[in-house]
Amino acid sequence: MGRIIVAFNGEEARKKILRLLTLEGLEGVPCAGGAEVLRTVRRLGSAVVVCGFYLSDMTADALAEDLRGLAVVLVVAKAAYLELCGGENLYKLAAPLSPSEFSATLRLLLDRAPAPRPASRRDEDAQRLIRRAKELLMDVNRMSEEEAHRFLRRRAMDAGIKLEEAARRIIGSYDA
Repeated sequence: MGRIIVAFNGEEARKKILRLLTLEGLEGVPCAGGAEVLRTVRRLGSAVVVCGFYLSDMTADALAEDLRGLAVVLVVAKAAYLELCGGENLYKLAAPLSPSEFSATLRLLLDRAPAPRPASRRDEDAQRLIRRAKELLMDVNRMSEEEAHRFLRRRAMDAGIKLEEAARRIIGSYDA
């Protein structure tokens, strides 16, 4: 069928969605934050991500932007939060949700999820470069992995460059 990733800040919300999936005969991969979701989707090749509006390290619309072409994102949140997010691969479902509405929406999104594709060699090189930049930030600046990811991402967004290029610049600044 499809690969489903469940990412919510709260463990109870994750468990509730995972239980709903089980009732539908589906399995989900639990993730705690956006960085973990990104790694998991890239490892799987594609996915449907079910998440809340806020994750520990990014918002749902930022996650959807990072996953464009790799996954569809279903945001389950209060209606007021849903008005704040959007994207071509982002779908919304207001909480509290009914199991039947969730099931119907999920089945529709499983059909819309991109076909799994193996990561190319360049993607592996880019991931290695980003991982190296985060390790440098964690070692030199005593950042957590989440803080290093946010810092790297902010650098890329502020400069209007890809994450890979921001990582290359950070590594270069430490090597100089």
